[in-house]
Amino acid sequence: MFDKGKCDLCGQCLSSCPYLDFDAAQGAAEFEGLIKGGKPGWLSKCITCFACNELCPRSARPFDLIVGRMEEKGDYVDPVIVSAVHERFTPKGEFKSPEIKSEKVLSLCTIEPIVPWAFQGPIFSGMDVVRGRFFFCNVLYPHIGNHTFMEEGARPLIERYAALGAKEIVFVHDDCYALMADVAPHLGIDLPFRPIHIFEHLRDYLKDNRARIKPLAKKIAYQRPCASRLTSAKEGMLDEILALIGCERVSRRYDREHALCCGQSMKGFMQRGDRYPAYQKLNVEDAKDHGAEAMVFLCPMCLDALCGECRRQGLETLMISDLCHLALGEKLPPEAYQNLS
Repeated sequence: MFDKGKCDLCGQCLSSCPYLDFDAAQGAAEFEGLIKGGKPGWLSKCITCFACNELCPRSARPFDLIVGRMEEKGDYVDPVIVSAVHERFTPKGEFKSPEIKSEKVLSLCTIEPIVPWAFQGPIFSGMDVVRGRFFFCNVLYPHIGNHTFMEEGARPLIERYAALGAKEIVFVHDDCYALMADVAPHLGIDLPFRPIHIFEHLRDYLKDNRARIKPLAKKIAYQRPCASRLTSAKEGMLDEILALIGCERVSRRYDREHALCCGQSMKGFMQRGDRYPAYQKLNVEDAKDHGAEAMVFLCPMCLDALCGECRRQGLETLMISDLCHLALGEKLPPEAYQNLS
């Protein structure tokens, strides 16, 4: 999906990367080598955060080329681990579409077990729910240096969603929405349903229930998931949500297009993550130093990765849906967050 015709070798994709140390001229030379088929050593230092796709001024999608070269090189992550991950998330058996009665369906992918409380309650009522490996979005694979598994899985996944017959699918996982709103169009796949990001659903629900909202008056920092780099236009929806519930998103260095990866995948693939705990500490310190009382998460994997550091530095951790529940006068279950380290 890299568009060579759009790339003018400005070098910004690599010189803007917070994890690599290139200036614009070096970045341009290194990326030109990549276009010519090179597989340089710095590929192992890439964090696979998709940032260069967002930061490219010509929308050439440089990350897609980077991960393609990683896959060709074959050593970004141990191939045994890649195969094990693929085996774990590949659907088994014949797909049988569940009976769907609602026109809008809630998709939980495979991330619900991390935060089972976060997608329950009145905010999510009235929708049929789908979950599990048949609805796994495959956007994990670029994070382990493989584009093929994601691309090969896209069309069968969309066909399974289409079989539900729903007009709209609400995606609570940012990766899933990114696949539908960004990856699928670039692969030439038309969607027979409208993908709805959880931000849109939360915003509209809050607007419809504005009279019930009690402003929280809380200063928060937001941990932006890597997949948000692929659908950054929705960022304004989060700002609307926070305004509706009376939360201030503190202005800090590592936010929006300058966000840092949470480092979740580093837990299992340490050949490129030996230095990442320092970035996690820097990320949370940045939030606290700019007055945040809590770190707010969209992605359960980000929450799992950073909750320990947040606790060490005295920051509360909350999912974005938790904030909405609290603003609407709903209590979180006592077991929320107890099993996160």
